Parts: sequence; C-alpha cells; structure tokens
Amino acid sequence: MSDLVIFDLGGVLVRGIGIVDRMADELAVDRQALKADYLLHLDAMMAGLFPVEAYYRHLEERFHVKVEGDLFRRAFKPTVNGKMVELADTLCGDGMRCAIGSNTYLSHWHIIDEEGIREHFDAAYASFELGTVKPYAAFWATIMCLEGVDASHTHFIDDSPANVEGAARLGIDAWLYDGDDEALWRHFGH
Repeated sequence: MSDLVIFDLGGVLVRGIGIVDRMADELAVDRQALKADYLLHLDAMMAGLFPVEAYYRHLEERFHVKVEGDLFRRAFKPTVNGKMVELADTLCGDGMRCAIGSNTYLSHWHIIDEEGIREHFDAAYASFELGTVKPYAAFWATIMCLEGVDASHTHFIDDSPANVEGAARLGIDAWLYDGDDEALWRHFGH
C-alpha cells in the first residue's frame, strides 16, 4: 500500500485566497459586516448544504444590494504556490499517491483546472462534493475510504491549525504549513 499525501488547496497550493474585501468593495458594503455574515454561512456552503446562489439571494436581502453573476468567482484571485506543486510531483515520483483535499465550493474549485494544478495530482476532493468539511473526521475518513488507505499511511498538509489538529486526532501525519516550503520538503525526506 502506497502512502497518500493530501494537500489543502487554499493557503497551501494557492495563495491569496481572501475574497471578502473584494466582495465588499464590489457590493459597496461594510467589510466587517460582510465578513461576519460570510463566516456564518461558510461551512454550510462548503459542505454543499447551502447553495452559493442562495447565499447571493441572502446577500441581496441582508445588504439591499444586487448580486450579478458569480461574485465568489470574480473575487477569487489566487496565485499558484509552485513549490508545493513541485513537492507533489516529487512525492508522486517517489511512489506516493497525492490528492487535493479542500474546503471549497464550486465557484472556486475551477482553479485546479484553469491553473493546471489538477494534472499534478492523482485525485482531487472538494468538500462540497463530499458533503463534509474539515476539521470534521468524516472529511478525511471519506477520502481514506475512497483511496483505500488507513490513517497510518496518510499524510496531510494544511495551513489551518484546527484542520491539522482534526487530522492528527485520527492518527494522520498532519503538517501545519506556515509558508516554510523547505521545512516541508525536509519533512518528506528531500
């Protein structure tokens, strides 16, 4: 059984994922009020339980604005972290299986194809498709079941302490990514 390495998307494979300020500017609403509202609905949207389009209607009612098209997609301006994509290529070359595992919704999931990220990975798992989000155990349990591996053969890289702690509680080798690419390369023996 080869090991599985799950890479988080936002904050690890791509940087600059913040969207609330851009959304607030486009809608001409208070940034703090929008951020508070967005966070109330985020997990439900990312788990696929609250459609993004329904959230847009909510924004229209709550803030008395008109939301045209896909606001989340327009506000999403990430850049690819080439060092982490290169690490995935190296680990795959070492015989490990590499996957993307992300809390996200469809409006942002397109980035893995548009930026050519998906081609570097064996699989890609989005929370809105899995019906669960990190840091809940079901997120990793579902991926491990689909991949046919157990926690002792699973590694996880994320920039969120809560997500890393959630994975570690399952016995997964979980790494908190803080932007130190070289430390992560050394962790995997390179």
